[in-house]
Amino acid sequence: MAVIRSRNLAGRARPPGQEKGEGRKAKERKQGEGEENGARGLRREQVLRLRSGSHKRMRIMRCLILAAGSFDAAYKAEIAGGREPRLDVFEMAERLGARVIDFQDVAASTDPVVRLVAKSAGKSAAVALLGFRERSSYDAFFTTGEDIGLPLAALLKVSRAKCSHTLIAHTLFPAKKQVFFRVGGVASQIDRMLVYSTTEERLAVDKLGMPAARVERIYYHADQRFFHPDGRTLEPDLICAAGQLLRDYDCLVEAVRGLPARVQIAAGSPWIERPLQPKRVLPENVTWGRLNRFELRELYARSALAVVPILQNHYQTGIATILEMMAMGKCVIATRTHGQTDTIVDGVTGVYVPPGDPPALRAAIERLLANPEEAAKMGRAARAFVEERAGLDLFVGKMVEAMNAAHAVRFPG
Repeated sequence: MAVIRSRNLAGRARPPGQEKGEGRKAKERKQGEGEENGARGLRREQVLRLRSGSHKRMRIMRCLILAAGSFDAAYKAEIAGGREPRLDVFEMAERLGARVIDFQDVAASTDPVVRLVAKSAGKSAAVALLGFRERSSYDAFFTTGEDIGLPLAALLKVSRAKCSHTLIAHTLFPAKKQVFFRVGGVASQIDRMLVYSTTEERLAVDKLGMPAARVERIYYHADQRFFHPDGRTLEPDLICAAGQLLRDYDCLVEAVRGLPARVQIAAGSPWIERPLQPKRVLPENVTWGRLNRFELRELYARSALAVVPILQNHYQTGIATILEMMAMGKCVIATRTHGQTDTIVDGVTGVYVPPGDPPALRAAIERLLANPEEAAKMGRAARAFVEERAGLDLFVGKMVEAMNAAHAVRFPG
């Protein structure tokens, strides 16, 4: 069995019970403090306790999160001020007592090798290298995407480091990523792979040599505290659309052309700096512009319907936006692509439409605008789905469980 205690982000972990010469009262006081902190989820040590029969062994799980992005104090301040949703990386780091290495560390590095890797292979590969260099200080890696996780697994493959590795795989369909498995044999250095779609799960197991027991399909998340219905009166003719990656806004524009409804497209992504511009002149009933997350939540709240039009692909594109909208209690109309099949229950928590089909999208919009009670019912079911299966806190709990399972694979009891 495994019992978890968290570890302070900045402090060194120390086995409980502890320093020589420590008096009974001091021990009791520390024990009481530990119980109190445990109730708050802010305990001081991250300990994996492994038991084998009557023999009991204590093992410290020293966790390192390698993340794509820059997560600084200013970002934390925005979250604390209610301007941004909570971030999974911050929540995991607190829960696990983990250190985080991200793009800020790459930018701050003066090492010529790190700089060369960042310039030639990208910041994510440089994060992998920085993490790999910490392998003697940490024995449990968590990588937030295959852009970091695959280079790290390749580095671990050629070293003698004994570290568990939990990887989130967003999409493994590109050939350049599959080379890591087919030529590099990195599957042996991934103890737990988490995927968001059935197509990715089948690819990892059936084509890339990942043992089925080490691959788990999970739901992505939305911060259910930040994104939630606020009870305001909806604007019955307002439709919102959001996001940037692989969006088929041309299809949406054609679908609503001449429709007696207003459409606001919030084209943008917090992960993509390059702005997305419309390809042609927009009809009078369509507006276009980038919004921050606080403004986006306001748009969601006012809208009668939400639409996520997606170009055909194998990636779980649009999942973050879809779940944000669902968390707000919106009825979401989304494109059913090869990769986007596992989130919405069609006709229950939202509506799927075929890719690249403006008439089908228009028909779905017209039907739901004409039947607001049906849309509201699906919106309530969507919110319930997020609360029960796709909230941020549930997601973080799944990540912690996955890291424990990965560590048990690498360090069997």
